[in-house]
Amino acid sequence: MTKLLDSTLVLCDLDHLLLAGDGNMPQVVRDVLQLFSSRGGRLTVFSQRSPRAVRAVLGGLRLAAPALTCGGTLAYRFSEGSGQPLCSFAGCEESIFKKLPAAVGLGIALQMADGSTRVLRMSTALERHLRREFTPFTLCSPADVKGEDVLRILLYQDRQQLPIQALLEKALGDNAAMLRSERTGMDVMVLTPGAVSAEAMLGAVCLPVNCTADQLTVAAGCSQMLELVRQARQSVVPADAPVELRLAAGQTTLTDHDTGAAAEFFYGLVRSAEAAS
Repeated sequence: MTKLLDSTLVLCDLDHLLLAGDGNMPQVVRDVLQLFSSRGGRLTVFSQRSPRAVRAVLGGLRLAAPALTCGGTLAYRFSEGSGQPLCSFAGCEESIFKKLPAAVGLGIALQMADGSTRVLRMSTALERHLRREFTPFTLCSPADVKGEDVLRILLYQDRQQLPIQALLEKALGDNAAMLRSERTGMDVMVLTPGAVSAEAMLGAVCLPVNCTADQLTVAAGCSQMLELVRQARQSVVPADAPVELRLAAGQTTLTDHDTGAAAEFFYGLVRSAEAAS
């Protein structure tokens, strides 16, 4: 039984599968994950959060491989306290950071290659997210930012009517078109210098722990993990996952993400290993 689970590494969506709406991990999920690990199963996570915020919600749970944090732009090894950046804004100090828009109700945060979070401008929405996600941060000036140290720019809007895209185009000019923008929430837009490939993300997770493609399962609950699901040979999503995820995944749980999908999947792995022993 232990040998079977030893050969399994699960890359699981932390934000949309393991956490409840309040940002905490339900005790039943924590118990099932501990059971999975005690039987030899290996776990790591994907999250939009910074490494420090991920560690805060994981508590005593240990990860067996680098976690994909900051939306997959930083592979972080908690056992060593170090990360592998998968992108950066090197050389963009003058063209991007010193020209970011300043508007009432627009907060700007940076996720850094060292795992920290820096805030350029605070807003109500940004403060709410920082508190809910248990994210420690420091305030800084755009003049103090080195592009090579930045993974992502996060824009938080207090009002949905705030024209973020128009503000970016006005402030950055032609440089705005060179950035990749993505909505990760109703009030959050993320800017990156480009897309990180699924191959690069999976390699950063698997290679350090000698995990093969056959040993990895991707458990996803958000569209940001779609390419990871498509690239993985084994994948699972909750019953209420976005339709593109359900079409791409190899398995769909019987339950929704907020009614036990993670517990159903991990307990199913344990039961299958027990039945095969």
